[in-house]
Amino acid sequence: MSDIDDLQRRLNAALDRIGRGIAALPDASAPQNPPEDSGLQAKSDALEAQVAEQKTALAEMNREMNRLRKSNAQLREITQSLRTANESFLGDADTIDTALKMELEALRASHAAAEAEVRAVMDALAPLIAPAPATQRSQTEDV
Repeated sequence: MSDIDDLQRRLNAALDRIGRGIAALPDASAPQNPPEDSGLQAKSDALEAQVAEQKTALAEMNREMNRLRKSNAQLREITQSLRTANESFLGDADTIDTALKMELEALRASHAAAEAEVRAVMDALAPLIAPAPATQRSQTEDV
C-alpha cells in the first residue's frame, strides 16, 4: 500500500507542477502584440493623424475656393450691369459702389484662398523638413 500512496503522491505533485506550468503559459486566445507591432501601430496612428489634418486643411481650402467662386460670379454680374449702364450713359453711383464692394470682396476671398493653399502646402512639407531625430543624425554622420 505504501507504494500506491507514494505513487499517488508523486502523481499529484507532477499534476500540480503541470497545472502551474500551464497557468504560466500565455493565453493562446489573447492577441499577441510583438514589440514591432507597437511601432507599426504608432506609425499608423501618426499617419492617420496626418491624413486627418490634411483633410481639414483641404476642407478649409475648399470653403475658401467656393467663397472665391461666389465672389467672382457676383463681380462678373455687377461688372456687366456697370458696362450696360455706361453704354447707356447712365453712370449709376449705386452700381459703381456695389461693383467696388464686390471687387473688394473678390480680392479678400482670393487672398483667403491663397492663404489656405499656402497653409496646406506648408503642412504637407512640415514632416519633410523637420530636423532628423538624434539617432538618425548619428547614423548619417557615421556614413
